[in-house]
Amino acid sequence: MSARLPKRFENLSVEDIKSVLSKDSDPLKDFPLLKFIGFSIERLKHLFATDNGCRGVRKEKGNVHALNASFNAWGWNLFEWPFPFIVIESLKKLIDRRHSHAAANQLAISKVPSAEYKLVKGHKYSGLKPDSIITLAGVYINATDGSTNAVQDHFVFACVRVCQENNLDHTNIKIVRELLDLMGIDKRYNYVGAISTIENNILKWGEEPTRMTQNSTEDEVQEYVKDTNNPFGDNTTDKNGTKLFTMTADTNYNKRYAWDVLRHLWEAEKNSYDVKILIQSRKGTAAGVKKDRDDLFAKMVTFCNLSYNSYRNEAEKLINGKIKGVFPDWVIDFPVKGVHSLGGEVYTLHQLEGESEPELVDFLDYKDENKLNSTFNIEG
Repeated sequence: MSARLPKRFENLSVEDIKSVLSKDSDPLKDFPLLKFIGFSIERLKHLFATDNGCRGVRKEKGNVHALNASFNAWGWNLFEWPFPFIVIESLKKLIDRRHSHAAANQLAISKVPSAEYKLVKGHKYSGLKPDSIITLAGVYINATDGSTNAVQDHFVFACVRVCQENNLDHTNIKIVRELLDLMGIDKRYNYVGAISTIENNILKWGEEPTRMTQNSTEDEVQEYVKDTNNPFGDNTTDKNGTKLFTMTADTNYNKRYAWDVLRHLWEAEKNSYDVKILIQSRKGTAAGVKKDRDDLFAKMVTFCNLSYNSYRNEAEKLINGKIKGVFPDWVIDFPVKGVHSLGGEVYTLHQLEGESEPELVDFLDYKDENKLNSTFNIEG
């Protein structure tokens, strides 16, 4: 158990911090793009919590509740390094500490212990945008604190994002390795296999999104769904008789979820009522959200085609076989149907950068590449 020397937030002073901590305790002392200036007591409302650069998430989930309970019961642990920040265009932007900021905000704590940093000049990457440096520093803190908080995806997303923000080539292995080195990757992983996997995932990155903007936590999703000002809901019916559902996309369960969504669409078609379905992902990264969506919709197209084509092919064979003896030159072709021809509406919840409201899914954008005329073999 780590050492604890608690003190109530309202009684904290800079002298209290200095009595326990020194520059040697600085978690960023070996991070070459920032330099520690000094301790201070800052108003929480003046500390701007940036989004999670390695995940692209604006709001925090995770151990906020645990920190909330700790702050409420004990106050601040003086052995902990204070809230680190740098001033960018008069804004005091936090470096990491998003969970702590969220917990303190929930408890209406007005002032918190802080540690100010400044940008270092003269390094090869000193010219990076300040927000990019914050992203790198945030990963570095988690990679070097002796925990497993920094995982492979964090290094991948942070590196790609920094490259995008600064017009750097993420397919250049030299640049990739230098950025990973700045994030302390060798202090997090001591085996080549993990580092090589991270490098390869960065080098082959395509057009995947790197930022989530809103509705990234279950609380946000529920708040949106329950808002009477929007046309969506969860297992309810609106004033016009349209059935409303909020459903989930998840690559681990999309085989079942695809059938669940299709069932609602087919039932609406059979019973002649309207249905509107909102699809959310609970993944913690932007790329994860997009992958969940694409996988679900591709499976819906594939499964719907499997169902329709199986019936259609057998029906055509049976009917054409019966009329062949009477009208040998006649061939009856059944109309082609798919998810796109069903009457219900499926929307994606706005969770990614560039999305400001739910978007109607066009299933013609998702093709059944397997064709499924005779073979049903789907991975995942």
